Amino acid sequence: MDNDLIREKILECLYAQHQSARSLNSQMMGVRDLSRAVKGHLLKSKENLVAANLSFLVQNKFVEEVTIENQYAKTRFGNAAPTHKYRLTREGLAYFEHGSKFDRSSVFAGIGDISGSGNFIVIGNNNSVTSISNVSFSDGHKLAEDVRRKVNALGELSDEEKISIQGDLETIKGQLAKTQPDTSILAKAKENLGVLANLATIAPYAERLFHWLTTTFHI
Repeated sequence: MDNDLIREKILECLYAQHQSARSLNSQMMGVRDLSRAVKGHLLKSKENLVAANLSFLVQNKFVEEVTIENQYAKTRFGNAAPTHKYRLTREGLAYFEHGSKFDRSSVFAGIGDISGSGNFIVIGNNNSVTSISNVSFSDGHKLAEDVRRKVNALGELSDEEKISIQGDLETIKGQLAKTQPDTSILAKAKENLGVLANLATIAPYAERLFHWLTTTFHI
């Protein structure tokens, strides 16, 4: 069972819960309920696999673990253990809803240590498609952002590989912010990203971006 696929379904189930919730508390799911929801999509998934991949998403800040105290049991029995429930963080919501001018999620969500003290280069956070000069390129900008978030959240890649891929995606987005993008730069960035076609979970999103670039700029 592919871990990336399980992580994708966990996020989708939590997003569906968020969309249907009528209160802040009902946005959350316990691990058993979440496991059942994931199993509805992936019949071979097991609770231990869901729990392990849920932990990955918590550590990478796409999901928040919330501790729930049972006040009744605590008052009555004195030492009741709390339960834990899970909901999408700002980064998790932006995984589905990015592009809004209200989106302030981190461009580095899903990448380990971005502190500025190592070898990583901070390239900025430009999530809003409303900031680009030519709105006719907004679809491409969004497709590039889709790929970036998929890679950071789910790709079985090292942080260095994610940063390298993100650099090429930001190059594409930067060119699409111009009135007249440089097609030679776009072609080189597209070539560099060809490796994404070999990653099963990422490939469909990368192919959509590649198709858009090819049909729009003939590269």
